[in-house]
Order: sequence, then structure tokens, then C-alpha cells
Amino acid sequence: MPGERTTSVHGREEPRAGPLVTPIHQTSTFVLASAQEVDDVYEGRRQGDVYTRYSNPSTTSVESRLAALEGTQDAVVSGSGMAAIATGVLAFVGAGGRIVSTSDLYGGTINLFRTLESRFGIRIDHVSPTDVDALRAALRTKADLVYLETPTNPTLRLVDLAQSAQIARAAGAVTLVDSTFASPVNSRPHALGIDLVMHSATKYLGGHSDISAGAVCGSREHVARVRGLHKLMGAVLDPHAAFLLERGLRTLPLRVKAANDNAQAVAEHLARHPAVKRVHYPGLPSHPQHALAKRQMPGGYGGLLSFDLASFDDAKRFLDGLRVVRNAASLGGVESLCSLPLQQSHRNQPKEVLDRAGIVPGTVRLALGIEDAADLVADVDQALKGL
Repeated sequence: MPGERTTSVHGREEPRAGPLVTPIHQTSTFVLASAQEVDDVYEGRRQGDVYTRYSNPSTTSVESRLAALEGTQDAVVSGSGMAAIATGVLAFVGAGGRIVSTSDLYGGTINLFRTLESRFGIRIDHVSPTDVDALRAALRTKADLVYLETPTNPTLRLVDLAQSAQIARAAGAVTLVDSTFASPVNSRPHALGIDLVMHSATKYLGGHSDISAGAVCGSREHVARVRGLHKLMGAVLDPHAAFLLERGLRTLPLRVKAANDNAQAVAEHLARHPAVKRVHYPGLPSHPQHALAKRQMPGGYGGLLSFDLASFDDAKRFLDGLRVVRNAASLGGVESLCSLPLQQSHRNQPKEVLDRAGIVPGTVRLALGIEDAADLVADVDQALKGL
């Protein structure tokens, strides 16, 4: 198999004459040559596009490249990460079904699960992301889906993917992991036995803070189920956004490795700073799951970290004191961003949710970009002096 840089540039394409870069097929519908061709395309006797909600050459191209990067048979892209989560979950869980989920989740996922519980009677049981025995116990009762997130948002706890996949498969449950923070450069969950890998492609995959997109990768059989619901719900990715996403994938390994290096440098500096109570980053030997991170994330530990200051007021003062790092939600772009979970990703979440995730009032989330590490360390240092 080619290396990840080669794969990110070329995907699974064979050499061919024509445009070097996939054109933007900015069209909502496609002209077919005959009535027979309509039947042939719809019934699968030949490849073809009919309507962009179903497929479009721009989205098909980026799906193929993403599947190659994740090491899966297929992928489907959507208009946002939340669309990918919703279609990925609902493709396998119906009304009255059951999900076993890790307790530390992105705030949008928490809100989605609450809606599924209240409107559709879907039972959702939570287990600690670090406790595979709790997962095993939870799956003694039948479940349709095991939903995982690793590293978790924002305190960077890890789920043991290989063990979780083995336990879920023995119980007859499909596994879906949100691997947004890791990216395919740092971790390949499908190779560890996970059925479906989800990304908010808005983040590292796009990489330039200029699109909203999502993706679900897996076997042809599993992705076909997600794609079928995706078509019905209409959560499609615009062809121009698909073009930008594919552009981002071409440089993914280079950007992620730069972000990994920057996060490691900033995390090590924060760990030595007297104003910082605790640093959450799996690349530090002090992280309780550092050994698992070394096994499960061979490409690197990610460009995101969080740390705890003494109070919410200190966290706000730190945020306001930054000059290079920008005050914004999201992550995975070339720019470094800072946000406070209590203001952004976990705003208005109840105390028990915050406690489960290890979020305290002084928690700060840093998403490191590709700037010079020395400039980022200096910016963080001067902002801390303002406390």
C-alpha cells in the first residue's frame, strides 16, 4: 500500500489523461442519453449520476480519497459533522432501539442523543470511555450500536478501540467512532476492528476553516446503509465544498504532523507552568493513558489539548490575552484557536455531564495550527502572565 502522503495526494486513482484536479461539477441534475440508460443507472448495471442528492462526481471523488486514507472500502460525505453523526446512528438504530455510548461526548452529540431519547424512545446508556469492563457489562443487554469518541472532547481521554470493537462484535452490536480529533493520520480505527469511522470534515480533513462537512467511512455494506438514509434526509455536501474538502485532504499529513508537533511543544510548556493546575494531552507521559495512546495513535497525539486554570475568570482572562491564537470555536485549521468549553462546546450542559467529562470552570481548550511552535509557546506564556 502507498504511504499516507502519496495516498492523500492520489487516493486510489489510476494514472489517466485529463484534468489533474477533480473539476467542480456544479450541477443539481444530470442528462442521460436514453430511457434505457435511466434504468441501467438506477438498477446498478452501469455507473452514472442522476441527481446530486444521490451522487455527484465531485463528492464521489473525495469519498474515494477519504476511504483510501482511512483504509476502508467506502465512505460517504455530508453537509456537516452532525449530519454524519445523525445518519450514521439512525442507519442502525430505530425507534425503541438501544445505544451504548461513552459518557464523554461533544455537546452536539449529547443534545442529539437527548432528542433521540425523548422523541423516538431510543435508550442510551453511558459508560466511562476508559472502562472496557463497564462496556462489556452494558452489552450483556442487547444493543444496536456502540457509539465511541476518542480522543474525547475536550479532556482528551482515550477509548481502547481494539478491545471495544472485540466486545461489541461478540455482542452483535455495530461500532461507530467519532475520530475527528485523531484524523486518519494519527489513528486508523477500522484497522483495529471498528465498523464505522466518523469525522467532522470541517476540522482536520478540510483543514482551512472554510467549509462545513462530515464523513462516515466503513465497509461497503455498512456505508450503503448510511448512504441510503443520507439520500432521504438530504444532508448532501455541495460540489464546491467537496472540491475544497478534496483540496484539504491532499495536504492532510503535512498539516496534522505540524499540529501534532505544536501541541506537544505547548503541552510540555504548560505542564511546567505554575499557573496551570492540569494539562490534558495524551502525548505527555503524565497522561493516564499515554501507553494506550502510543499503541493506538502511531501517527501522533493530535493537535488539540486542554488545560485547567484556577477559575472561570482566569480562563476568560487567558483567552482575552492571546494575540497569535484566535478566540474561536472549531479546530483542525491552519490557524491556532482557543475556546472555553463552558462558553462553546459544552455550553448549558448540566453539572453531571461536565463532571463526567472532567470539565471544570477553568478548563481551556487549545487547537493548535501550523504556525511556528516558538510563537505559540510565547503567546501562551504572555497570556498566562496576565493572570
